[in-house]
Amino acid sequence: MTTCVILAGGLGTRLRPVLADRPKCLAPVGQTTFLALQMQALAERGATRFVLSLGHLAPLVLQEIEPLRAQFGIEAVVEPQALGTGGAVLYAMAECGLEECLATNGDTWLDADLAALLAPLQRTRGELMRMAVVPVDDASRYGAVRVGADGRVAGFAARGEAGPATINAGLYRLHRQVFEGRSPGQAFSLEAEVLPALAAAGSLFASRLDGVFIDIGVPDDYKRFCVQHG
Repeated sequence: MTTCVILAGGLGTRLRPVLADRPKCLAPVGQTTFLALQMQALAERGATRFVLSLGHLAPLVLQEIEPLRAQFGIEAVVEPQALGTGGAVLYAMAECGLEECLATNGDTWLDADLAALLAPLQRTRGELMRMAVVPVDDASRYGAVRVGADGRVAGFAARGEAGPATINAGLYRLHRQVFEGRSPGQAFSLEAEVLPALAAAGSLFASRLDGVFIDIGVPDDYKRFCVQHG
């Protein structure tokens, strides 16, 4: 069984101009929602169970997923307070008794073969987390990921550096040990705190995926996604 934690509790401030009355995971796409399409795509690629980490406007999401429970194995965890991306993953893993799982952002679309992320972590070589990366023509919005010849992540470039590069695709396979020393309910960032520390320790590896990557967190890309999938 492959469990995927979906971080669907963010405020979605960048989408407020076009999506003011609902969380961004419920962004309408044709006759459905982004969350429903995301779970369907992940299920088709190997995810067998979903844990939704909820916060902002959680009751709306809980109502929306009721009809989907028959189609997908879904559990929902509501953050007691805003926990940040790292805190949200840890809290969900603790609440559901997960030692290893996939985790993804609730505004990330990745149309690619996920076989590399479905395989268990290679703990014998020190792998505690595996991050999907994708090539883009312009990394200025995201920040580039530097990957060594052995697949280990060597570091991260700051946002704003233009040009083609490999970026973090917002999909991970991780072991709960990456949160060692932190407690469930503690707020912290996965991207700003956990990933750089794991890279420095040589415990973060990258898997390059070739496929369509869209972050619907900004209006233009949300509209582009709706045109393609609505």
